[in-house]
Amino acid sequence: MNIGELYDRSIASTYDRDERGLLSGGRDLAFRQIEKFVPADEIRNILDLAVGTGQSLVAMQTLFPHAALHGIDLSEEMLSIAKTKLTFHSIHDDVANTDRHFAQNSMNLLLMHFLTTFVDGEEVLKRTAKFLQPNGYYSIVSSTFEAFPRIYSLARMLFSEEFIREKNPAPASTETILSFCANAGLEIVSVERFTKKVSFTDFEDFYSFGMSSGFFTHVLSELDEAQVAGLAGMEGVFPLEDEYCASVVLARRPR
Repeated sequence: MNIGELYDRSIASTYDRDERGLLSGGRDLAFRQIEKFVPADEIRNILDLAVGTGQSLVAMQTLFPHAALHGIDLSEEMLSIAKTKLTFHSIHDDVANTDRHFAQNSMNLLLMHFLTTFVDGEEVLKRTAKFLQPNGYYSIVSSTFEAFPRIYSLARMLFSEEFIREKNPAPASTETILSFCANAGLEIVSVERFTKKVSFTDFEDFYSFGMSSGFFTHVLSELDEAQVAGLAGMEGVFPLEDEYCASVVLARRPR
């Protein structure tokens, strides 16, 4: 099952609950960066590379009411939900195929919010930065392997590092994302981090969050019954206290 189908089946209907405020926390920082640094009169075309349920595009419509909005996503169900919130040029496809739909130098603002957990972030940045016009802006919100250190420590007790990295190809750190931007020819405008303490009362609480929020769905869905039982049976783990963090970066293509 690909990521799009996984989101259609397991995540789309619950994604907007964001009960722990992790998605909205990172996005809100990005929106404030954009409002502060991006000149509103220069923004005519905005492309969201991972529309999801449309929350980022809704914010962009408020900040740039005269801009044309475009978005691509691999999940048809997420796009359907987004289209109940606003009107935009919607494309159901893989972000790897963005160049089939848009021309180089055609956008003033690109959004890549909560996508790098599923793709090669460096490759996507290199391939999509060319869609920006000179002095166009690129907004990134990304979880990294600095998030959920306690959970990943437990995961490494049961699974190989290779398995974890294969199923969760997130950037290692904020510095990794900055290097992606540099390699794509982008200049850094602003860098911030969103952090928040999280807790899980028991395994069921963690599993429910992981499957419905999108944060661990792509990993947990790959486990067989024995592996899930192994996680559930670990003693002395719950209640579990951990910390989430997301990197929030605004970059610009030089003139």
